[in-house]
Amino acid sequence: MKDEFDWIEDCFQVYNEGNWLTNMTFRKAAVTQGDHDHCYFDAKRITNNEAYQEFEECDMQGYFSTNGHIWLCKNCFEQIQKRHTLKEEKNTVEDVESALSQFKTVVISLENEQYIVKNAGGKITVAHNGKTSEYDDILQMERKQAFYGKPLRDIIDDIFIGII
Repeated sequence: MKDEFDWIEDCFQVYNEGNWLTNMTFRKAAVTQGDHDHCYFDAKRITNNEAYQEFEECDMQGYFSTNGHIWLCKNCFEQIQKRHTLKEEKNTVEDVESALSQFKTVVISLENEQYIVKNAGGKITVAHNGKTSEYDDILQMERKQAFYGKPLRDIIDDIFIGII
């Protein structure tokens, strides 16, 4: 019996010729820069550019291949995972800590709601919904800052992370 997502299976069979997709590794990624990308399967726009989000449904997060070539929207990735296994590399708290120690900006995203975390002038700042919190160091931020109501370590498997 056919379902509304059979087209994803058809695309997968075409695109996975020679196990091209199943040999890739994907990560949950927040869009951090650039104009936009598109989901490899349904062409949904993946962007953090507000100009696009005003006029059409977009995602600010998705699954990005670690080889840097393919974006999949959350829906397509989940539908493929129901039928096949795509390798997924987990984000870690250590990824966030390392990026901040290198003075990079970290974008944390869940359900298209984002936190922007920066290490500026020795202070860690977290911006979310127009509010900014400041911490003396990464450990203080991890102890005191809630992301989506939870500590970073408790939600790390659910969130999408981008590093600029």
